[in-house]
Amino acid sequence: MTDVQMKEKLTETTEAMNKFIGPMHASLKFELHEDLNEYYVTVVDDATGNVLREIPPKKMLDMYAAMVENMALFVDRKV
Repeated sequence: MTDVQMKEKLTETTEAMNKFIGPMHASLKFELHEDLNEYYVTVVDDATGNVLREIPPKKMLDMYAAMVENMALFVDRKV
């Protein structure tokens, strides 16, 4: 699947989920974690704009990215 096809599929899925959760007055937003190049979902309250939930939590992704970066420091050194 190409990047364009992936983005189109994500857009379709997001729209379908937004219709499903519409009565809850919330919407989904897919965001790309820059360091990991992985998507995560935020559930946003339409009335306030506040983030209700992140799936998976962005803090977890940040910690994982930091661990991967630190592991690379150990592996990349010549002995």
